[in-house]
Amino acid sequence: MLSAPEQQYILSLTKQMIPSILKDIGFDPSLKEPGHSFGEKLEEELVKRLIKKDDRFSPPNSSRDMADLFFNDDLINIKFGYEKKGQPNMVAFNRLVKRYLNEEIDSYWILTIDGSDNKVCLFNLYEHLEYTNTNLGTGQVMLCEKKFFSDFKQDKKYAVTKRDIILSLKEISKKSFEDHINLKKVQEKRRQEMFDAYL
Repeated sequence: MLSAPEQQYILSLTKQMIPSILKDIGFDPSLKEPGHSFGEKLEEELVKRLIKKDDRFSPPNSSRDMADLFFNDDLINIKFGYEKKGQPNMVAFNRLVKRYLNEEIDSYWILTIDGSDNKVCLFNLYEHLEYTNTNLGTGQVMLCEKKFFSDFKQDKKYAVTKRDIILSLKEISKKSFEDHINLKKVQEKRRQEMFDAYL
């Protein structure tokens, strides 16, 4: 778990680096979907510079890791966007559940950067599960950005117990499973109606 001073340190470094990174990658907000177009370049460059700055930062073991970056043993996923009001993918739900229940990780940090105003936020996703939407069809957990960013306070201490997190994950799994089954039932009913129309 990142301490409060560590969180502030990561935020401070990121804020310092973002303007020059945006310049170096040729960020152009007039292009279609600038967040998507420049996200990978920005994330790669930020990881490279943070690792060079402090050896407590390290890269992931593979490109399929849950993290873009580690600070000591803490996982950090970097998310760049432009006027962040959508529902971007955060992580695969099964990984979020299994690694927590297996006690491999106790936190999952999201470092978000908005290219429209260079706003940077850092938060532990396990402490904000009520702002997520999980689709078991794709298997992805998404962040409901508009609601989250209107409520989130960077300096607030969010106290969530391990039991609270497990109960939230359990409820999300149950609801998402039921939603997925109901969707599949509706889709199959429509298909059967289409078949019957031709018979």
